[in-house]
Amino acid sequence: MKRDNIKYLRYVAILLFLFIVLACDNSTDPSDNQGEYIYQVPAQADDGWETASIADAGMNPLPLIIMMNELLNRNDHYVHGILIIKDGKLVFEEYFSGEDLNFTGGYVHKNFDRNTLHFQASVTKSFTSALVGIAIDRGLINGVDEKMFSFFPEYQYLSNEEKDKITLAHMLAMASGIPWDESTPYSDPRNDVRQLFISSDPIRYVLAKPLAAPPGTQFDYNSGTTCVLGEIVKKQSELSLKTFAERHLFTPLGISDYQWQMLPNNVTFASGGLYLRPRDMAKLGQLYLQKGVWNGESVISQEWVEASAQSFISVPSSENPMPGFIEEYGYQWWLGTFAKGNTHTYFAAGWGGQYIYVLPDLEMVVVLTAGAYEAGDYGVFYSIVNDYILNSVL
Repeated sequence: MKRDNIKYLRYVAILLFLFIVLACDNSTDPSDNQGEYIYQVPAQADDGWETASIADAGMNPLPLIIMMNELLNRNDHYVHGILIIKDGKLVFEEYFSGEDLNFTGGYVHKNFDRNTLHFQASVTKSFTSALVGIAIDRGLINGVDEKMFSFFPEYQYLSNEEKDKITLAHMLAMASGIPWDESTPYSDPRNDVRQLFISSDPIRYVLAKPLAAPPGTQFDYNSGTTCVLGEIVKKQSELSLKTFAERHLFTPLGISDYQWQMLPNNVTFASGGLYLRPRDMAKLGQLYLQKGVWNGESVISQEWVEASAQSFISVPSSENPMPGFIEEYGYQWWLGTFAKGNTHTYFAAGWGGQYIYVLPDLEMVVVLTAGAYEAGDYGVFYSIVNDYILNSVL
């Protein structure tokens, strides 16, 4: 509590200083204020979002002004975009330039704005989870207790008594027992994701792996089983995953501009291949915050949203990218608690610093995009939310 008081007094002192400086400065030359961040209400566009000011949302602008001034004076933060949705309205939106992963490989410099597609990395997994939920809602899949191999009779020869126990719930919660290794560079053939791209049959590659643990007993982050989930939706709907997403998720949310990378054998890269605009990323978070409803219509059932955001399995320290914050895992969503206000969140997370944070107790969604693909420390992204955004609202 004392630390929060000190921070608050610091904000008040800075604000008072700014008032004094502005009162003493009679200059009308805009260049005199160069380098200082000035908040602007996000632009209203025909994209499904209503915009409003920070003040309208009852938030304190000073922590966000301090945050932006610190970021503007650094060149090592990797941040590309920061969006805040409060009470259903877009109230904060800022972008930086930087290096994004190119669709065909390598990096490309982009001057990001609200219309720029951004690589989603594993945020894609949460979209795929939504599509699984929609398929279940529509009766195309009976439920999460269905067995994985029941959808692939052509690969039954790769199974055994233990592997036959793997369910969709196990796959959604990264608890299938199938081992997966992404610890080496993605150009390294030892990396399992690399194998998805060079295998002539990526689904067979995943299903052929021997179990490392009984299903449901151990968390093992597995991008391969997410791709298998995407293929199950494709099989049961008799539509490509992209077409299924367009009809039942993207079009209802007003998402029209995106790219989705493919693997060999016409398999969708369902665990990491999406490119989306940040405003469209935020729509998935808001959809879940609203229990599956968008513009008064149900897109996903409330039951699926609630199940996805519940803990299925604990994340051990050996598999935990942020111990002390991340605690558990749901259906392709991480669960954690920010130190500020002991604020619970469930969130989509992707390599390089891509995040969709859903904060139910605050009626808020935060989206971050970034290019920290070669950086090991993601602490700046936690700090943006914990030290600044939550200080603005709490």
